Order: sequence, then structure tokens, then C-alpha cells
Amino acid sequence: MQSDVAEFPRLAHEFTQGTLFCRVVGRKDQRGSLSLRLTISGEVGLTCQRCLGSMPYTVELERTLYLARNEAELERLDALPDSDAIQAGETLSLVEMVEDEVLLSLPLAAMHAEGECPDTGVHEIFKE
Repeated sequence: MQSDVAEFPRLAHEFTQGTLFCRVVGRKDQRGSLSLRLTISGEVGLTCQRCLGSMPYTVELERTLYLARNEAELERLDALPDSDAIQAGETLSLVEMVEDEVLLSLPLAAMHAEGECPDTGVHEIFKE
């Protein structure tokens, strides 16, 4: 699925523009555990905290999320090495799941590398 970031309500506040490609594949292992394999990629624009200009950012995520049916299964799945588990209710919002994964992958403060900010005139305000 290809989606403009504006289609993700929480991501629309973070990105100035961009497109995400999302693929979700469900699986059931030999123990009966359910999981979703999320693959999310795309090129989006973040706001640089140094110059306040747009900054390109590449999203590349591959994550397997195990779906626990109850609290005990959640604890068991979380104890596995390199395991991410969530407790799934009767319904599961894929939009929210994609948003969560992308938001968790973002840098705390997006900034161009030192000296790479375009000259926007913003720095002139602070020089005086």
C-alpha cells in the first residue's frame, strides 16, 4: 500500500511532505502465536530544528510484532529475544500501528548536519 503521509493523522503533524510504502503480512507459527510483519519505507520531510527548513528523511523499517491474546501471553512473548509484542483486542488499527512504528523510529530532534542548513535568513534574527 502506498499512502501520502497526510493519510496518517499523527504523522501529518510530524512530516512536511512525503509518501510511505507499507506492507503488512500476517503469520501464525507452529505454537499458534500470531504475528504481523511490517515493512515501511519512504522519503518524507521533517522540520529541521536548527534552521526550521524542510529536511529529507528516509524511513526504512522492518519489524515483526507478535499479537498477544492476553496478559500472560504478552509476558511470554516479550521475554523472547528480539521480540516486540502488543496485546491485540478484537480490532486492530493498522493505521495506528504504522504510525506508532514510524513515530518511534524518528530522531528526537531532526537537524541538518552542521553547516548544511540552507540559508533561510532565520539565523539573522538571532545574530542581533
